[in-house]
Parts: sequence; structure tokens; C-alpha cells
Amino acid sequence: MTTELKIEPLTAVDPEIGRWLWALAEVRQRTLRLVQDCDLQLLDWRGPDGKENSIGSLLYHIAIVEMSWLYLDLLQQEFPPEVKELLPITMADVDDKVSQVTGVPLTEHLNRLHATREIAFSIFQKMDLTEWRRLRPPVNEQNYETTPEWAIFHLIEHEAGHTFQISSLKRRWQRLEQ
Repeated sequence: MTTELKIEPLTAVDPEIGRWLWALAEVRQRTLRLVQDCDLQLLDWRGPDGKENSIGSLLYHIAIVEMSWLYLDLLQQEFPPEVKELLPITMADVDDKVSQVTGVPLTEHLNRLHATREIAFSIFQKMDLTEWRRLRPPVNEQNYETTPEWAIFHLIEHEAGHTFQISSLKRRWQRLEQ
């Protein structure tokens, strides 16, 4: 049997937006497959020197960055209460590094990733191409403007990069366990 590698647009007002959402969903599936068997010890491991971001911290970071781009950059508003409840830990620590999130079971990370993705898709799927390509400044007065189209590109790139980090941590952990 031949495997068919093709993009099947997800439901959206415009099929072009649906293709981008498919790509965002596809990179998430890779992340989920990679972490499906992680126990708490592996989720909290910070590399052999204890200075890296843990898998759990990276999963939390992926979720909060997605909500940050959605709300702060695109919707131009602060997180609503339901998002604050999902993301009680700040994005960065006092040294402006990824906040370390430890002691959180995989199911909680997966539920958070699922919930934040549902929120994002519920908004992106309703956009038309004009709104998809409209520039807007973020609420935190940064020196840029962005479109939802570019933000989705960045989120795909962002999660793929962190998925590579997760893969590396997991491989090194498994070598230590042998």
C-alpha cells in the first residue's frame, strides 16, 4: 500500500486558512506522539547538567506562546480568565528564560495543549482572508505588527523547534536509562 502524503485543509472559512491550520495540527500530532510515553521523571528531567528546559516546561511553553500570539498579538487583548486558569505560570522567569514547570503529569500537559488549541482554532477557523492578512500591533507595544497568517507560520516553526528539543532530551534520557 502506498502512503499518500498530502495536505487536507481543515474546516475554515477559506481553504487556504484550512491548509495552514492543517500544518499547525500536523506539527502538534508529532509533538503528541513524541511525548505519549513520558513519565513524570522524564517530563521534569533538565538534561545531564540540569540546566536545560525540561520536556514538561517545553510543553507548557508551547501552549502559552500560542495563546500569547493569539491574544496579545492578534486579538490585541489580555488573556481572558479561562486562559489565565489554563496558564497560571508566567511565560518567563525573572531571568527572562522559559519558566520551569515541574511536577505536572503528562495528562495535565496534554489537556492544556488540547484546550489552548481548541481556543485558537475556534478563532482562526472563522476568519476570512482579509482578516487573516490584516496587520495589527500587539498590546505590549513591541516594535512590530503581524498578521494571523504570519503568526501561524511562526507557531508551526516554534513548535517544530521545541519538538526537536524534546526528541533530543528523550533520546539522551533513554541512553542514561540503559
